[in-house]
Amino acid sequence: MRTQKKSSSRKKKSAAFVAAGVIGLATAGGAYAYWTSLGGGTGTATTRAGASNVFLVTGGSATAMYPGDSAQTITATVKNTGTENYKIQAVKAYVTTNKADCDGTDYKLNGAVAPVSEATAASLGVTPVDLAPAATTTVDYTLQFNNKTTNQDACKGATVTINYVAS
Repeated sequence: MRTQKKSSSRKKKSAAFVAAGVIGLATAGGAYAYWTSLGGGTGTATTRAGASNVFLVTGGSATAMYPGDSAQTITATVKNTGTENYKIQAVKAYVTTNKADCDGTDYKLNGAVAPVSEATAASLGVTPVDLAPAATTTVDYTLQFNNKTTNQDACKGATVTINYVAS
């Protein structure tokens, strides 16, 4: 009878070794490990610097002005001469002439005495708009001789220049 116990015991030990081997192989073949972590970094991009003086403003012309005349409507056209979109936000103007003793104050822009320098330029009231390259927009304003109570003979034959400032 002892022989049987040994043989049964051997079978149990063999089975245990086989089971342990199978489990070990299964675990070794299917097991894996990994680390977790966070990362970061930076990237760079640039934008163009843009151009200056991309707006070209041109205006129509008024007929000869004189004391007591009516206001004339002038249309100024603003063109984007740049290579990218720019937003026109304001168009201002001031008046100069080619005659001594005749200046912007001898004229009216939109019913008010015309300014005489860029620093005091009057708004013409353009509607802000995004202009693509070569696109245009317009603004209307009035120009008139300012009939002062003083002698204005210095303005006879004057060439009146409307100077535009666009931004």
